[in-house]
Amino acid sequence: MNVNPEFSPSIKLMKPYFLLSSFFYLISFLVLFFIPFNSELTNFKLVGWVHIYMLGFIMLAIFSAMAQLGPVVVETKHYNVNIFKYLFKFLLVGLIILILGFYYDANLLVVGGIFILIAMCIYAIEFLLTLKSARRKTSVTKAMWMSNIFLLVGIISGIIMSCAFSGCLDINPHTILKAHTFGLVVGFIILLIMGISIILIPMFGSSKRISDNVFTKSFYTLAGGVILMLLSTLFSSLILEYLSYLLTTLSIMFYFYQLFSMVKSRKIIEHDIWAKYMYVGFISFIISFLLLISYIFNNNEEVLKLGMWILMIGFFGSLIIGNLYKIIPFLVWFHIYSPLIETQSVPMLKDLIPHRVSNLQWFLNSTALIFSSTAILLNNHQLFTGSLVIYTLSSFIFLLIINKLLK
Repeated sequence: MNVNPEFSPSIKLMKPYFLLSSFFYLISFLVLFFIPFNSELTNFKLVGWVHIYMLGFIMLAIFSAMAQLGPVVVETKHYNVNIFKYLFKFLLVGLIILILGFYYDANLLVVGGIFILIAMCIYAIEFLLTLKSARRKTSVTKAMWMSNIFLLVGIISGIIMSCAFSGCLDINPHTILKAHTFGLVVGFIILLIMGISIILIPMFGSSKRISDNVFTKSFYTLAGGVILMLLSTLFSSLILEYLSYLLTTLSIMFYFYQLFSMVKSRKIIEHDIWAKYMYVGFISFIISFLLLISYIFNNNEEVLKLGMWILMIGFFGSLIIGNLYKIIPFLVWFHIYSPLIETQSVPMLKDLIPHRVSNLQWFLNSTALIFSSTAILLNNHQLFTGSLVIYTLSSFIFLLIINKLLK
């Protein structure tokens, strides 16, 4: 892989994304204190919280990471890197208006959705144009290409839902909920994570990289599952929906096998902060996967709630935080310190991370995940509130660490 400074944006350009993502991670746990513990999944306050977490924390982190990693993976520079000066502003304005729509006036949902759609379109179109000039065209680059298509489909379906909630369209918004959720969570986030992890795990974990062709099975199977889910919504077909679940299950099983092969091939086993978060993240992925599979058969909303909580907080959250601990120090060192190597002494890459504080943050985060998941399983409000206190402390420490790294 050819790492060229021209491939990725400067750390100063991406600084707002890293800081805002860390800030919304903290805000998402503070907001949970004001949402009733036994809220149904259709409760607008809970749905609003999901959008704070997914758009404010997850999406901003993905945008910042992909802005740096995407061009490096495909060995080309951005088509137009200047879009990142404005992208987060559209997303931020859209998210604020969207939250006001969920909490105060449903008519604002459409306005917020349009701003978010603009942000997503800017990101997806620029990224697709970047991929068009890629020197490396593999199943991983195809996965990145397809994930951006699913991103746009998921956002457009969300706009349709917001129009239905505000009364602009006379349709039942819940009929397209699965298309919206599946398109974004599975088609964009999980597909992107699966593709990029094939690159990052060997890079950060000192393991042998599997062939991109091996990943092809996971990629095409998962993409097929998402397409079937979108078609099942369009034609109201239960058969297509269950075929979608089957293909998605097969894809994730292929991915687990590939993941196991990479982990098994590690030459140097180092239990650093990145590795610790990967352990928590992929254990959470397995648990949430089993819970969501069981939900398909028992249709128990409590099982769905626990599965989605562990997936979003345990898997998505852990993978993003762990990789930010690797990505941000590398970018700071690469852009700030590497030009000074021949003129003065510079710190080592590992010296940029405050190890004791980051390990404390990991311990608090992992403890809170166990407590909160147990609380949802046992329907224990007090235990869940206690876990939120720990999460708030952990996310505040994380925000301080990211701010320190970027300074």
